[in-house]
Amino acid sequence: MAKRFVKLATAALLLGAALNLPQAAHAAAPAPTLHNDNATANFGDWYTGAIPSNVDYSKPVILFVQGLHSDYTTWTATDAYYDAAYNAGYRTAFVQLRDADGNGGNPWTNGPVLADVIKKVANYYGVPKINIICHSKGGIDTQTALVYYGAYPYVNLVHQLSTPNKGSELADMAYSTWTSWLASIMGQKDDAVYSLQTSWMANYRAQTDGRAENNYTRTYMSGGTGDDGIFSSSYYSRAFLPGEDDGAVAIYSAFGLPNGYNGFTDNGSERLSHTKMHYASKTWWQVRPRLTTTSYAAIPAAGLTASANKTGLEGSTSIDESSNNIMRGGAINGLVSDSFQLESGINGANVDVMTSSTATDVQLVSPSGKVYKAQSKKQGTDDSVMFDTAVHNVFSIDKPEKGTWTLQAKGDLDAYFMVATIDGGSKAKLNASKKVVTKAEKDVAFNVELDGAKATGKVKNAKVVKANKKGKSNVVQDVQTNTDANGKVTAAIATPTESGVYNVSMDVTAVNAKGEEFTRSVNYNFAVLDDKNELN
Repeated sequence: MAKRFVKLATAALLLGAALNLPQAAHAAAPAPTLHNDNATANFGDWYTGAIPSNVDYSKPVILFVQGLHSDYTTWTATDAYYDAAYNAGYRTAFVQLRDADGNGGNPWTNGPVLADVIKKVANYYGVPKINIICHSKGGIDTQTALVYYGAYPYVNLVHQLSTPNKGSELADMAYSTWTSWLASIMGQKDDAVYSLQTSWMANYRAQTDGRAENNYTRTYMSGGTGDDGIFSSSYYSRAFLPGEDDGAVAIYSAFGLPNGYNGFTDNGSERLSHTKMHYASKTWWQVRPRLTTTSYAAIPAAGLTASANKTGLEGSTSIDESSNNIMRGGAINGLVSDSFQLESGINGANVDVMTSSTATDVQLVSPSGKVYKAQSKKQGTDDSVMFDTAVHNVFSIDKPEKGTWTLQAKGDLDAYFMVATIDGGSKAKLNASKKVVTKAEKDVAFNVELDGAKATGKVKNAKVVKANKKGKSNVVQDVQTNTDANGKVTAAIATPTESGVYNVSMDVTAVNAKGEEFTRSVNYNFAVLDDKNELN
């Protein structure tokens, strides 16, 4: 009898452990059914998933909302959430937003259409409320639909998968002086990318997060801290993102919803990239336990810990960022060259020179004249990750020489964007009190300090650039900087008269304790509100 009890107990423990392990879908679900509400395009169409044979009507209906430059197949392709939900007995639905037709839409474009589809899905299934699982920018579009377009009564729970709640520094870079040429050629600038700039999102948070409509829905946040491997685009895009990140969204941004609840980070010990965050085998097992039909309106969050980011809206506007990067960029028509300086004692330099054409030849020349060819030349296919579809000419240099390095590129009707990530040496630290200013404010001030070094007073390419939603950005004024006795660079630029989003991109030359000159690049993204204190 005792042996039989032990066997039963052991079996129960093994079964319980198996149920809690990450699992992919067991079988492919039938193709979803199209509701063709837009006869001339995809935007506004929606799909309903097949009803599983093991359907459980006590479980919530799930609407899936994808992110930047994606369509509903985000959820139906390999390692799909649709398959996982179908096998678990859930009823499902999918939506096509502006991004499904090419250029992405901002929250004000996608929000009202998503709100309409939310209501249609609830009515179709005959349920009062649904759950939403959203990836990346889909979380921002979802909040917009709930708060501004009347969808909040129809949704009780949202689970975000790596949503850039405070924007993404990658979007800032798309409008910098270094990347503007390449971003324009590659079509990386549109309404969606524009709205993901960190200052645009700082203003969105200030306008949105205090509204009462947020109280009717519980939102869980999640994020990743990995990439898709060395030489992948997500590996090199991490150079732009502060702190831990998934190659597209920093953790501070993914968990940056003041009224949100902490869900999970990564897949146990496996660090996840932005793309893998929506793989069912990686994250479904962590999302599924939170799906519910419970209505959270006016219910206190007993037993749950609210986001540590609940610090007041004004707190999100300050900047304290460090950079160990050197950036260069421009047009390529024939042979072009650019240069940058490195100090001694550096452990390594990882250099990614992005172009739009595989025919463009790129090389680096060391101070002693040694020529380096790219160790890898890769081009991605994922439009949902900024600059993934660029050609990445990758150099990994161990203990690089000190002195002036030269970048040489040869091609036609192309452009380049170089980012060199330095392992070791000094970091440049950008400090600014605000991300968003009004026209009534006289100026916009910031400063740059360098760890263990002093700026020399040589600051190049310091310009204020207005981010245009499409096409090249416009230089609106030069930046006059001052360097004090401690080597701190300070600037106070006149507040631009035109509302919009702006970037200040500049290269700072400094001297370390050995008297060696080196360069670091910094970018400051800020927004100016119009006379009504609004930002389009």
